[in-house]
Amino acid sequence: TRELMERGQQRFNITCAMCHGATAAGNGIVKQHGLATVVTLQDERIRKMADGEIFNTITNGKNTMMAYGPNIIVADRWAIIAYLRALQRSQNAAIADVPEERRAELEKK
Repeated sequence: TRELMERGQQRFNITCAMCHGATAAGNGIVKQHGLATVVTLQDERIRKMADGEIFNTITNGKNTMMAYGPNIIVADRWAIIAYLRALQRSQNAAIADVPEERRAELEKK
């Protein structure tokens, strides 16, 4: 729903963007200031991960990412994942993914 996506965007921007960046490209402020191990969530490997695996990573952490389970309620973790999937699609979509009636508008730009 629209509310879920808006909640996911809000929570992503508060909790995730500082490391992963606004578009999940791994270029957030933390990365810019020297933490070299921030992962781009746009990577094909991450895009192919099951939602449950991403949920587990948010909950328990992985490698240098801390666990956010104690800080983010379950519903918000799922909202973040829904928003992340939309971000991933927006950054990796092909023109064929766009409805025909909208393609001409995009191709002009």
